[in-house]
Amino acid sequence: MKKEILIIEDDLSLQKTLATYLSNSGFQCTCASGIQEGKSFFDKKFFHIVLLDLGLPDGDGLDCISFIKSIWEDTGVIIISARDKLEDRVDGLNLGADDYLVKPFHLSELNARINALLRRNIHYENQILNFGDIEIDTSSNQVKIKNELIDFSRKEFDLLLYFIENKNRVLTKESLFEHVWGENSVFMDNSDFIYTHINRIRKKIKTHTGSNYIKTVHGFGYKLDIQ
Repeated sequence: MKKEILIIEDDLSLQKTLATYLSNSGFQCTCASGIQEGKSFFDKKFFHIVLLDLGLPDGDGLDCISFIKSIWEDTGVIIISARDKLEDRVDGLNLGADDYLVKPFHLSELNARINALLRRNIHYENQILNFGDIEIDTSSNQVKIKNELIDFSRKEFDLLLYFIENKNRVLTKESLFEHVWGENSVFMDNSDFIYTHINRIRKKIKTHTGSNYIKTVHGFGYKLDIQ
């Protein structure tokens, strides 16, 4: 089944370019030229991704984010805008957008951002993932260790899920930032930030298993490994 993308963009030339490219990449695209038209489509279907311009004829796209998330919390919102000020990026992300891409951008980068967001939101696919004594339910965002339900924050859950999806592979700090924090990762240049989150995950795993599953690979990053 094709993933559904709603493109809210008033530049009709760009709108058509995006729809053609993404359709050829395997997505099902619906287009709207303004906020009200875009909102009307939410009564008809679920969209996995919304590409949202900010400077729209009938208002600011920022005002549309809370509406999108209130209808479909699991819809990924990627802002596409010519506004490149830090304040606009921070405002968009704080309001609930999942990523922010400044125009002009390469279509291949947009495609990569969309696929990265879909991977981060893999809980759309109702499934159970296991690694050692860890069980992740991606439909309910729950983590069990030795059959005991353990409390994980959203970011901790996203990090652990990404490690399990890439078990036995070395993951760099940069890839962890990009996967979990998306465009917001450009604001985070302190390696202590990622270490703090990983350390919390390690502590929860070790408390219940007695083992440290997340190994530090000096000079490269981290690896999830039972041995």
